[in-house]
Amino acid sequence: MPVGHSRFTFLLGAATNWFAFAATLAVSFFLTPYLIALLGKPQYDVWCVVESVLTYFTLLDLGVAACLVRAIAGHTSKPDAERVNRISSCCLVVLSVAGVVAFVIGAPVLWMLSEKLEAKAGDPGDVLPFMLLMLLNLAFTLPLSTFPCILDGLQRFTAKSMIRIVGLTLRTVGFLIVVDRWHTLFPLAVVSMVTNLLEHAAMALFSFRTLPELHLRTRYIDRVTLRTVRTSSTDAFLAMLAGRITVQTGAIVIGLLLPAGQVTFFATAARLVEYAKSLLRTITSTLMPGVAAMDARGDRDGIRNLYLKATRWLLYFVLPVQIGLLQFGAPFLKRWVGEDFVPGAYPTLVILSFTLCIGVAQSVASRLLYGLGKLRWFARAALGEAALNLILMFALIQHLGVEGVAIAVAVPNVLFCLFVLEYTRRQLGVSGRSYGTAWLAPLVASVLPTAIWLKMGEPDATWPGIVIGVLAGLIPYALAVGLWEAKLYRVSRRHGFGPAGRFSFK
Repeated sequence: MPVGHSRFTFLLGAATNWFAFAATLAVSFFLTPYLIALLGKPQYDVWCVVESVLTYFTLLDLGVAACLVRAIAGHTSKPDAERVNRISSCCLVVLSVAGVVAFVIGAPVLWMLSEKLEAKAGDPGDVLPFMLLMLLNLAFTLPLSTFPCILDGLQRFTAKSMIRIVGLTLRTVGFLIVVDRWHTLFPLAVVSMVTNLLEHAAMALFSFRTLPELHLRTRYIDRVTLRTVRTSSTDAFLAMLAGRITVQTGAIVIGLLLPAGQVTFFATAARLVEYAKSLLRTITSTLMPGVAAMDARGDRDGIRNLYLKATRWLLYFVLPVQIGLLQFGAPFLKRWVGEDFVPGAYPTLVILSFTLCIGVAQSVASRLLYGLGKLRWFARAALGEAALNLILMFALIQHLGVEGVAIAVAVPNVLFCLFVLEYTRRQLGVSGRSYGTAWLAPLVASVLPTAIWLKMGEPDATWPGIVIGVLAGLIPYALAVGLWEAKLYRVSRRHGFGPAGRFSFK
């Protein structure tokens, strides 16, 4: 495949991946105050807690998804239909069993939780059916996730994103109709399940069409391949486990130990920060199959250059976001979900926002580690982060409340990110000076919007005031970054590196 074409495909995939998630973020942004208003804080608390609990059951993925993506990506460089069919068939079986286990274990767990959650909800009879249907939805999603993984491995990000946008549209329309009519949780679960099944069915059809040699058969399942899948996925599973503890436990602990309504404050702030991270992590997700294919070709120089370039560009995006959350967080919350949210949610938002910049840089590093299959120490460091998170959470929640939980999330995360960045740098053989240079230009450029926003002060809590304030800093920042990168481009051309530097996707 020609280099230019493959590079264009990569960038198009990254752009459409980002657009799909941005659309999801936008929908969630507008739906959140709407759902809080129509469901009420008690029922929205239940929604947040159930989401956090069910996220733990996605651990039954067992890291199989990462194994499948890497195998399919390797197939694009060194075609081996027999191996792809064996691994895909084994992954589908493992995930199908995981789906059954999720429902069998999850049903009694949710039943035990339902009594406490029903006491907080305005419509207690709706809680248990809602939770069980959401669990059934997850049980079906586990085996069906085989197909989006295949599309990721094939780097068909554009098709996958378009399918997800259609699914998002159907789900959003369904939510608006049912919540406006019934004001309860169970109809939302029905809409989630129906649209989720349709979305994955479309991905399955496209997977078979894109990869005609793909055949999922029981005859391809054998002990050797199952052992390979298990070996390849163990570290990915441990990393997933740690990630679930770090991200999801806060809402559960707050829901069980603090008064009603506190989960909503924490979840609102945490969601803003996680959305900002995920908006950029969505771009980095395209790195994993690309790096796996480059690794199969032995292109280590290309991987190193990709690491530095991706880090620099994502820092350009995330630094003004982190600064902007501090400057505009309070008026944004006031306008978005109401003035009464500011005292409860803004301090948490400030604490969690300090993980943004380093978290996105770590995301670039972790995608490369996944693509290279170098996850042993990454997974163990993630488990260390999760353990410290739990210790701090239970130590601080009684004295500091929601803010204590935020500190328990932020401190271990920063330490984990620092470890991953250094570990990745050493694995790739990137010098400290080269990696520091990738940070330097974004840090210097971020001084400009910071100075402008500090000079302006906090804007009025109106959408025009917030938008004008944000743009007043972002426009000069974007111009400065554009001029600097244009200069780097001219220098690289003068020294013969070509328009994209040294790395390429062949």
